[in-house]
Amino acid sequence: MTSTLALQSKRITHIVFIALLLDILSFTIILPLLPRSLEAYKARETHDLTLLSSLLSHISLLREFIQSRSASSRFLQQGARADLVLLGGLLGSLYSLLQCIVAPWIGRAADRFGRRPVLLLCMLGNILWTVIWLYAHSFELFLGARVIAGLSEGNVQLSNTIIADVTDPATRSRGMALVGIAFAVGFTVGPSIGAYFSQLPLESTQSRNIFTYAPFAAAALFSLVLLLVETLFLFVRLPETLNYKRNSSETSAGGDSGTEDAATGSRDSAQPNAQSSKQLQRRLNLLHFTYLFFFSGMEYTLTFLTHDKFAFSNGQQGRLLGFIGILSTLLQGIWVRRHRGKSAHKDKDMVVKGMLACSAGLLCIAYCTAVKSGSTLLLWMGAVGFAVASATVVNCLNSMVSLINDVETGKRLGDFRSAGQIGRSMGPLFACSVYWLLGSRFCYLVGSAAVFAISLLFIAFVPAPTVSSSRISTKKSQ
Repeated sequence: MTSTLALQSKRITHIVFIALLLDILSFTIILPLLPRSLEAYKARETHDLTLLSSLLSHISLLREFIQSRSASSRFLQQGARADLVLLGGLLGSLYSLLQCIVAPWIGRAADRFGRRPVLLLCMLGNILWTVIWLYAHSFELFLGARVIAGLSEGNVQLSNTIIADVTDPATRSRGMALVGIAFAVGFTVGPSIGAYFSQLPLESTQSRNIFTYAPFAAAALFSLVLLLVETLFLFVRLPETLNYKRNSSETSAGGDSGTEDAATGSRDSAQPNAQSSKQLQRRLNLLHFTYLFFFSGMEYTLTFLTHDKFAFSNGQQGRLLGFIGILSTLLQGIWVRRHRGKSAHKDKDMVVKGMLACSAGLLCIAYCTAVKSGSTLLLWMGAVGFAVASATVVNCLNSMVSLINDVETGKRLGDFRSAGQIGRSMGPLFACSVYWLLGSRFCYLVGSAAVFAISLLFIAFVPAPTVSSSRISTKKSQ
């Protein structure tokens, strides 16, 4: 029976991985197209009394203010082009802010109604926003589509929740590493697909074409096809996992009294630890917020640094980001999945290693800006630090949150994701302000020191979740 349950768990985990990979590919296709899409919407406007013109006007004023108070940046000197890129970044922050709002509700709904129906409902929302994008002839309609996208994206947290449902403490983080691999592969391949579509004609000139007024309609159509395939795949292959552990225990124990006694003992032992579990959850949420606040901010300014300091072309920037994504994928597949997951202490150890690597990488980048001609070697060493952090920190933290207890897993992972998305929405705004007002070197020194301090606080004040003996004995009986 043990081998049967293990095979079933592995099958569900692989289903989640395939579906999430399709989802992230669909999500990342639009990323390199955002500035040119905004440029296309601006070009077809006939007057300046529009939402897009108003937003670009305010961004332009902010850019001019920054230029007047700091050393001129090669990126900011692009003028209107820089305004479009910055507006694209603000849309990304809006997406994260919406995720912060909706993530707790998605988690609670998954605990009440089941993982499968909530995930399929999120897929319908993803399909809806992509259809609107396909026919969006104005910026207002496109913005509405992005709002729906932010409120509908629950695939990542539900994937973590489902994996937590079907894995035991010994294999939890090994399964969750697949989420990180899907992210790394998707964020490496997806923008490349989007870049391909950016080379196609912006829109059809033939009035009979139903996609006449949709910039990059071919990209939107391809993204829609991926989502439809993913939805059909989930509908056919994914089982409900809300009560997976309970059903597995009943099946393997044959309904004997030992199982019932173990369950009763588990509930009794859980009561005294309820307060400590809540405290641990709050600390992990706070850690997630502060870490992503600095990490996402430094990550966002990296393209500005390579443009200003090294005059990287779009192709060179793509190779740097691709290197980070590929190395992160390899690390998760070869190192992280093989060397973590035997206990919650292993997860904590991997988080510390990832944070220290991130801090060292940011220090390398800060130091490379101090060299007059710039040091690409230090830049690539910094990229290695980013890759190690991407491969370890967030995935291992998700595993730790899921190991706190087996109750309301969706709620806990939803609250955890919400805290991280607040940091992800605010971090780029903070980092850009420091970068342009106080200089790139100071910005990355602050980032390095902050992540190092966070790692020390994590070591001192965030204990590894304790896996109760009843949970272990139940798994052994299976």
